[in-house]
Amino acid sequence: MKILSIAYALPSKRVTNEDLIQEIFERNRGRIPESEQESLRERLNRFFAMSGTQTRFHRNNGERAIDFALQAGNAALEKAGAKREDVDLLIYAGVGRGWVEPATANLFQSELGLRSATCFDVLDACASWIRSLAIAKSFLSQKVHKLVMILNCECNFREYANFDISSAQDLENSFSAFTIGEAATATLVAPGDAEDDFFFSFKTWGEKHGLCKITLPNADDFAPSNGNGTYLKPMSFFTAPSELLSFTIRKLVSHYKETEALASRIYDLIVGHAVSVSSTARAVALMSLDPSRVFDTHARFGNTVSASLPLGLAVAEQEGRLARGNRVLLVMGSAGVTTAFSSFEY
Repeated sequence: MKILSIAYALPSKRVTNEDLIQEIFERNRGRIPESEQESLRERLNRFFAMSGTQTRFHRNNGERAIDFALQAGNAALEKAGAKREDVDLLIYAGVGRGWVEPATANLFQSELGLRSATCFDVLDACASWIRSLAIAKSFLSQKVHKLVMILNCECNFREYANFDISSAQDLENSFSAFTIGEAATATLVAPGDAEDDFFFSFKTWGEKHGLCKITLPNADDFAPSNGNGTYLKPMSFFTAPSELLSFTIRKLVSHYKETEALASRIYDLIVGHAVSVSSTARAVALMSLDPSRVFDTHARFGNTVSASLPLGLAVAEQEGRLARGNRVLLVMGSAGVTTAFSSFEY
């Protein structure tokens, strides 16, 4: 399999930490006791410093999610010099969407004019794109499809962020949403050389599913008998960040070290799921990877959910950090909890 092109599109509003702090206080005017205001602001600043988030991009007034996905899709086609009629599979990958059914891929198959393409969605939290890449490789290897587009549009920050904060304590399970940045990406892949060295490895610990969730209103009907998840506010982003990060990093490290096809190689570029600057640095150190090879997008783009890996690759190429022939390692730790890696020559 060969990646022909990766394109991305960002909303126009560049948002700083202070912008979000101001919005939190404005939205909760009259709800935050004066005695809590200083401690709330201090905790917000401390959490942002710990995550390493500095800026992210959010939709401005009048901007719509669909437009960024279309922009990315069209740009990927143009960059690859590909014809719309040659795309025979479209995979929509990610959390951002406007409805539960039908597949969001149907919308973009129509709007991008991909008339020859069949399509479906892959939803695996932040791991959706790397899962889709592995699925695309399987189809291409079997010669079921010849040209695949993987598209995502993670542009739902304000739909999922919980701004109902009246005290510093309220931040414990809602802060992670404020590190989210919005982005859309499109990736075109086609069959590669006979000696295809794309390698994927996935592992999942489903018992930790409650550590990060966006629940639907009927979540109680799917909650296990221990009540895990029944207290979550529907359609809002919930995390238990300390436990989630420590568990995921431990599993990432053991997964990597126990997989010879990953640990035995030297990499020119390492792109990880940019949850935070500190978690990336910690995982890289524990995996004994060269930090100078890491391309981290979190400080300037935030956590862009399933768009983080393709965004990292696209920006790295744009800035001269990624070139054809480079050996690349992709690292993903996702809600679920799932850990995933991919190793390939770009």
